[in-house]
Amino acid sequence: MRATSRFGITAALVLVSSVAASVAASFDLVRGDAAVVLDDLAQLATGLLATTTCLVTARTRAGADRWWRILMGLGMLGWSAGMALWTWYQLVEERAVPSPSLADAGYLSVVPFALAALSVIGNHRRSESPDALLDRRSRTARVVPLLDGVIVVASLFVLTWTTSLGGLVAAGNPDAGAFLVAIAYPITDLVLLVIVVVLGSDRKVVLRPPLLLLGLGLLGLAASDSAFAYLVSIQAPEVPPLANAGFVLGPAVVALAPLVPTGVRTGGSAAADHRRQWTYLSMPYVPLVLCTVLVLRRTLSGEGSGVDAVEIGCGFAVFVAVIVRQLVTIVDNARLAALLRDSELTLAHQAHHDPLTGLANRAVFERRLDEAMAAYHRDGTPFGLLFVDLDDFKAVNDKAGHAHGDVVLERAARLLHDCVRDTDVVARLGGDEFGVLVEGVEEPEKVAFRVLDALGSDISASVGVVICADHDPEATAQSVLRRADTAMYEAKRDGGRGLVIHP
Repeated sequence: MRATSRFGITAALVLVSSVAASVAASFDLVRGDAAVVLDDLAQLATGLLATTTCLVTARTRAGADRWWRILMGLGMLGWSAGMALWTWYQLVEERAVPSPSLADAGYLSVVPFALAALSVIGNHRRSESPDALLDRRSRTARVVPLLDGVIVVASLFVLTWTTSLGGLVAAGNPDAGAFLVAIAYPITDLVLLVIVVVLGSDRKVVLRPPLLLLGLGLLGLAASDSAFAYLVSIQAPEVPPLANAGFVLGPAVVALAPLVPTGVRTGGSAAADHRRQWTYLSMPYVPLVLCTVLVLRRTLSGEGSGVDAVEIGCGFAVFVAVIVRQLVTIVDNARLAALLRDSELTLAHQAHHDPLTGLANRAVFERRLDEAMAAYHRDGTPFGLLFVDLDDFKAVNDKAGHAHGDVVLERAARLLHDCVRDTDVVARLGGDEFGVLVEGVEEPEKVAFRVLDALGSDISASVGVVICADHDPEATAQSVLRRADTAMYEAKRDGGRGLVIHP
């Protein structure tokens, strides 16, 4: 509780300071060159703060919780280096930042480290799951999140390119390097955000609180990247500090991610899980629909002739990804349906059979005995009931161990099963007690002798037998079972390794 309160105070101080710096620079509380200085230094300060909190807290952590901090700290260190170069160009050399430049390399260096950090978070998962069947998805089906990412990134990139980035590139007539830098920012922003959403929809991800804060921080960076690209595309005379708010708040939120106390949980309810699942399912289709509507609008309004190679390439990539995704999903759904059928059969077998011997369990035996009793009263169909108990089985467990006792039970079960027909029932009633139900024969005692002969000298057993052949309106399933049990104990009192037929 104390750690949570301390984190809340720290988060409030960091966010209030970051917001105050952005507001002061954006709303003329600080004017002129001072606003630019405050804006640039605030960005650099929050970047260095994120670097520090990640790397310092990593020293006291282990495993995945340590490595994502190290990777994110190195990424923010690179981003801060890019910000330092940007600040140098603007405040010291007082000239426009060239593109591409070392500052771009610093900014973009956060991407591979953030991808690695998110990968570490995504692979640190709970081993238990209520959806164990879904965890048996084929390797082919695991490419679906990747295809979803392609669909989302390509669709949103078309939107970005059409609304702002395409005009920016066309107006600047860039060379290959400048073009790659121009498209690198929106593409990498989208890739990182898609990965965060995919991981956030997975209930088995353990490090959910830091993942949420990392996602919000990356969202802040992406928002300012988009605002910057839009302002340049419309040839705005300057980039106002407000557009850079994401460059201040984004790293500030990232700085809070490694400070979240362990044990803080987010969205653990069933409703939250349901919302996350629907978010994940709808994620690839929302931007796809938006992209399709935009292309159709441009086509119907006569703007379709302006579609360039970038839009065509992205559109083709989206089309291929959607087709492949649907095919993979269909194949995997068919496989999951087969697994579900197998699981249902397995569960049905487990519900009706003893797990050690594979024989029918007591519930099945009693149901079949009720059916035999009903046929006996209705049609006069005879049946015999054998109650088999292994002699001195406790001594076997005590001397040789329970593992050897289990072997004896399994062997006895096989021998009993081989003594009857497929239509008869052999069940383990509990412990070392077995029941045999022989229907439609008038001499079940022959089956009893066959059982004793099959068990032989290795396994000593006492057998109680009840024969229901003559009509007895008072007979019930429970009374017959009690009579067989009584006969078995009489056989034990006679020294064991024998049988007694109850009258």
